[in-house]
Formats: sequence, structure tokens, C-alpha cells
Amino acid sequence: MMEGSSLMKSIIAALLVLLAGAATAGTSGFAFLQIPAGARAVAMGGAFTSVSGDPMGLYWNPATLATVQEQTFTSTYTGYLMDMQAGFAGWVKPTSDDAVGASINYFYGGSFIRTTMTEPTGTGEEFSTNGLAFSGTYARKLSPTLSLGATGRFVYSSIDTYSGNAFLVDAGLWFQPSGISLGLVLRNAGLQTKAFYQENDPMPTEIAAGASTSLLNDKLLVAADISYPFQGDFNAAVGVEYRPMDALALRAGGNLRDKNAADNAGGSILDALAFGAGTNWSMLSLDYAFKPFADLGNAHRVSLGIRL
Repeated sequence: MMEGSSLMKSIIAALLVLLAGAATAGTSGFAFLQIPAGARAVAMGGAFTSVSGDPMGLYWNPATLATVQEQTFTSTYTGYLMDMQAGFAGWVKPTSDDAVGASINYFYGGSFIRTTMTEPTGTGEEFSTNGLAFSGTYARKLSPTLSLGATGRFVYSSIDTYSGNAFLVDAGLWFQPSGISLGLVLRNAGLQTKAFYQENDPMPTEIAAGASTSLLNDKLLVAADISYPFQGDFNAAVGVEYRPMDALALRAGGNLRDKNAADNAGGSILDALAFGAGTNWSMLSLDYAFKPFADLGNAHRVSLGIRL
């Protein structure tokens, strides 16, 4: 049974890597943390490390939360194939000089048929995989153009009867000289405190840097990121957001990781891109992202924000 479960664990891990757009040379534990949060960020190809004023900084760069103007609740739902689902919910409360936030990140991997060495086609029993992360964030504005932020995170994940947990941290910086926003962040650095099996898994740690700027009287936002995961390959992303009117935003973006995944799966350039749109009315904002995958079909993300 151990070998059968180990094989299933490897299959699930590979799916998670693909779903996250992380076609990397290595894999890590708690891979659901690599699933990008926020329809706006996903539609911009994941080039979001330096984008200011968005509560999804809870996921991308805690330092940018110091630029959020209003207390906000934000949430995202992502539907995948095979009944896989991912979600993110967060809250940010800014003051004049700092901001605090809290968030929950979850993943449900669907149900699978249990297999063993003696019953390779299945025993008739089912099992599932789940992941859950609880985070607290603090950001401090050192000046109007410079802020720092940090997040502490407890992570729990289970596969069948096996489970593991870890304590991780993010640390970020945001700087805006001469109208260009710059971001630098270390994500998911820490230690596994309970292993799935005998040995701890590598953590999904990565370093990312980004730059963004607004053009055309703030109607056009252009952003670019580079990132290096400790258990994977270098990635680069670029995204744009155009607002033809205050209540409508159109977005598109792509990244090198998705392009490599599309090439390996025999897909087209469209499978390396993402698209989306967003609107806002009164206290509410609604965003949607469409992300095609050459071998796994299409993923849809919806985000809802409420300014409190």
C-alpha cells in the first residue's frame, strides 16, 4: 500500500506543478502554495510583485499592503479539472503608516481510487488530498515611496492517511522612485515541522523581483517579474492592464514557465498566456481570469473584493 500511495502522491504533485504553471526541474512539498492567487494577477501573467494598492499583496508581496487605501476583504476561487479546487480569502486593514492582514489559502485535490501492489486497478476505496494555510501579515510604510512587509504562515497538507505541516515566512520590499514601482520578495521560506514520511520535503521557496509603471494618464499598467524557485527553474513574466473607463479593466499576460509547459505539451502560444477583465461598483470589485493549459484544459478564476 505504501508504494501505491507513494505513486499516487507523485502523480498529484506533478499535477499541482502543472496547475500552478510550474513546469520545473524539481518538486517541493506543499505545492498548492504555488497556485497563484487573484484573478487580476493571474490575468497579468503573474507579474504582480511590484503592483501596489491591491490586497492580493497578501500572496504576492506583503510590502505592497502598505499602499492599500481602504480596509478590504478579498477572495478568489479557482476551478480545475478532476474536481480540483483552490481558493484564497484575505483581509487587509491599513492605517496612515502601516497595515495588518490575515489570509487563508486552501486546496482540494479531488477524490482518487486507492491502489495497492496486489490491486493495481483499485481497491474500491477512495482517498483525497487537501491543503490549508493560515497567514498573518504586517506591512510598514517607512516613507511615501518605501515600505517593508512580512508574513508568517502555518501550512497543513494531507494525502490519504499521511499529513505534514510547516511554518513559513514571506519578506518583501516595495520602492517607488520616479513613477516606477519596484518590488522584491522572498516567499515561503521556512521549515517543515512534520514530515509526510520519514524525511522532510523541500519547501516551495522562491525569490521574485518586479517592476511596474502606469502610462497614458494611469489608464495603462505595465508590469514585469522575474523569479527563481529554489526547487525549480528561472521564470519571467509580463502583464498589462488597460482601463478604457474607470469601471472596466482589460488584462493579458504570460510567463516563461507557462510557455515551456505549453511547448512540452505540444500547445500553442495561447497556452502560455492568460486573459481577464475586471470591474468595480461602489464598494465591490469583481475580476475574472481565463488560463488555458495545453494538456489539462482551461482554468477559470473569479475574485471578489469588498471595501469595508
